[in-house]
Amino acid sequence: MRLERKRHLWLHQLLCLLSVYGGPSVATEAFCQLLTQARNPEELALAWQLHTTLSSCMAGLIPAAVARCVAQIHTHTLGPRQLRQLLLNLAAAIQSQDEERRGAAGVQSSMAIQVGSAVSGHLHDFGPLLLHGDPAVSHAAVRLLSCSPLPRTSSPAHLLLLSRAAVTHFFVALRRRGEGGKVGRDAGHAGEAVNCSVLLLSRFAAYSPLTLKAVLQQLVEGALHKGNADLFGGQLADMSGAPLTSPSVSPDIGASLLDINCRFGTTVNFSGSVWSVFHAGVIGKGLKVRTATQVPDPSGVIQNIQTLLAVIVQCCSSSGLNGSINGSRPPSDADEPAPINAEAAKVVAVTLVENVCPDVANGELSWPPEEHARTTVERDIHIRRCFEAHPVLFPLLQVVAAGRPALCYCSAVLRGLLATLLSHWEASREMLSTDSPWHLQASCLLVSCMGEGQLLPPVLANVHEAFPHLTPFEVRLLLLAVWEYMRGNGPMPQKFIFSSEKGLFCRDFSRDGDVARYVAPIHSVLHKNIDRLGHLCWRFQL
Repeated sequence: MRLERKRHLWLHQLLCLLSVYGGPSVATEAFCQLLTQARNPEELALAWQLHTTLSSCMAGLIPAAVARCVAQIHTHTLGPRQLRQLLLNLAAAIQSQDEERRGAAGVQSSMAIQVGSAVSGHLHDFGPLLLHGDPAVSHAAVRLLSCSPLPRTSSPAHLLLLSRAAVTHFFVALRRRGEGGKVGRDAGHAGEAVNCSVLLLSRFAAYSPLTLKAVLQQLVEGALHKGNADLFGGQLADMSGAPLTSPSVSPDIGASLLDINCRFGTTVNFSGSVWSVFHAGVIGKGLKVRTATQVPDPSGVIQNIQTLLAVIVQCCSSSGLNGSINGSRPPSDADEPAPINAEAAKVVAVTLVENVCPDVANGELSWPPEEHARTTVERDIHIRRCFEAHPVLFPLLQVVAAGRPALCYCSAVLRGLLATLLSHWEASREMLSTDSPWHLQASCLLVSCMGEGQLLPPVLANVHEAFPHLTPFEVRLLLLAVWEYMRGNGPMPQKFIFSSEKGLFCRDFSRDGDVARYVAPIHSVLHKNIDRLGHLCWRFQL
């Protein structure tokens, strides 16, 4: 070991002499090779020693070396293993800056700052590596970008490309984490890649309003995309929202109907006759065979939904709308999470509406009479099918509801979903509401979201607590009271006033008039079921 260390020192001295007498080009190439070939911290330290020796006589060595590394990436002269090692070494160099701040040499800290500054000038060159086919390379790329400082100025085109690549990598990392957990292999690396991806997205969101909007839009669109729907417990659906069987699960039976028909036609010729025979294949082997789709892992689905919500909430709580580069704004109370920015939540709301029901106009905020639902039956059914096919929609609505008054911009979706639920409970002939589990859960979550977003006063926002104890007809009565209140008090953003003390927009329901006439059906249902709902009566006091 001692001889090996001495040999490294001798080679290091030779590199220094060659770099001094060979000029900047040789020094740049030597430093670049050390960054590429170093396999551990001891070997990487030789690069720092070389820089320390040469920095006194050569300026701009680190930017030139990083530019040389980028040139190697563009010319594809590095294999996957070398490319991965280069990215990890650059990330280690930048991360050493934080360690040096806690009390080490200032020379190495200064060099780490130079490496970070040089890498930040080439983020658009490292960004495509997030989508590299080798998982190890993409993992190293997200580690590098997640710790690299963002440039002070960058073109919008580069920012949008970087944000799109980062969001795409996020969903790929989620899938790799699930696959790694199933086979029990590389689960730790996949989990670390997801964490780095979340950090990268939150830093992009805090960079500028442009990147915040792009990241939020692409996260919502990606979560609802048919290629990622299974990550969040969703199903493939056609344009009408009806579930479809994935084409990839259809087995290849190894038969060609064209070949069979041609062979059949050569043996028996009935051409031109009304008794012509067409061989349509073997019964039970055709297109009508329904194959079982792969059921997603429930624990993995819950974990993916929680990760998606965490990154969206973190982006919505960041100070990107204020143009800050250094990260999130700390909350006033360390025990309370930072409030969700209303404008960021509005981006999520508008994107959600555009993907669930593209033909909805942005100005459809008012709540029409119940009879109006008869003219939008097809659209309402499409909205309900989307919620059935994508369980992640309700958690996204809850995030929007927390960023008041953003839920107002989901008015058309809320209205369509409520209309289909009213129709279901009206037509239901079941004895209890629990006999329709999905519709019961959807009704509870819908009213809860509307209450959290302050579209409903507290006395109406609590009605979902009684739904599991009622009959379908009684559930419809309570939902109808919600519909009537929304029709008389439309979800308009102008009704919300910003509270400087809470840092949130709040609504004063006393300005909406008397709520008693909407609560009368609730009290009637409570009195009828006082034996089961007596413990909830205090929740509906005006």
